[in-house]
Amino acid sequence: MDDKENFTVRRLKISELPVLTKLFHYKDINKMILETMASMEQGIEDIFVLYQEKELLGEIHVNYCSTDEQEAVPGKRVYLYAYRVKKGCQNRGIGSFLMRQVLDQLENRGYTEFTIGVEDNNEIAKHIYKKFGFQEIIARKQGQDDEESEPYQYNLLLRRKSLCYDFIFIAGRDEKLKSEICQKLCENYHTKYWEQNQMFQEGGRPNGMENIIGISEEEIRWQCFAAALRYHYKLGFRNTIVGIEELQINDVPEIFQEYRCIIFWLIYDNDQQIDKRIENTEESMDFKNIEIMSEKEEKQFWIKNMYKVNTTGKIPEQICSEIIQQVDLLKTSLH
Repeated sequence: MDDKENFTVRRLKISELPVLTKLFHYKDINKMILETMASMEQGIEDIFVLYQEKELLGEIHVNYCSTDEQEAVPGKRVYLYAYRVKKGCQNRGIGSFLMRQVLDQLENRGYTEFTIGVEDNNEIAKHIYKKFGFQEIIARKQGQDDEESEPYQYNLLLRRKSLCYDFIFIAGRDEKLKSEICQKLCENYHTKYWEQNQMFQEGGRPNGMENIIGISEEEIRWQCFAAALRYHYKLGFRNTIVGIEELQINDVPEIFQEYRCIIFWLIYDNDQQIDKRIENTEESMDFKNIEIMSEKEEKQFWIKNMYKVNTTGKIPEQICSEIIQQVDLLKTSLH
């Protein structure tokens, strides 16, 4: 997808309704405009559109009220439909960007449940909806595009608002275990996963940073990584899982103070347990970093929303379950 800084997601004005013909062929455009205008004036419906500068690329219709409570409940559940992306613009991440932005805006307005319909043979749509958490089938429905078309069957899917931290940081010395935990959490929250030690593996130092005096290479890498995460947030991603080094734990509250963050520190009863987990891998311990970390631990201050998770003798599934349970317990602190 192109630079998303040029993209805008907003609610369509009533006067702009005719522009929707650029995305869909309506048999009776006047009927569509009159019916949609009435719904929008009554506050029953909104249409969210995605523009790149002046070009319309996508739309999602949102129904706030329905005679069918499985679809929409005022103030709680909304029904999404007519989710379209301009032909020739599919498979570029545009549809996902639009959906993410719309869900984010609706959640910020207090809505916690979202429904959408999908036909059995629409595998692409089912994949997209699953990615956004539409996994629970709550009803089997019958639809019909217009009086002349054949009726069809579809499933009504439900998505419940997920616990919404901006970033969930996972710190630990065992890189293999940390990566495993991050990947499992990513699957659970249907979100993205970033790992600090992978960001510059390919390209080495960031361009233009080679001659900065008085700043260590590790600090440069960390600052660039933090900047990338903040940009990722601007694109609409939430509950982003982030694997970081232990040395950066104390930096998180300062650098990400305006975000909702939680940190889980994977620890052992004693450091010898790490050797058992990595002795058959190509990884080697950085004893200099361990020494630095020990010094930092002595000076470490209390960090809000930082929790130590003892991993000794536990499999990744157990550790992941403990983290998810802890996040659930903290749900009320997010609202």
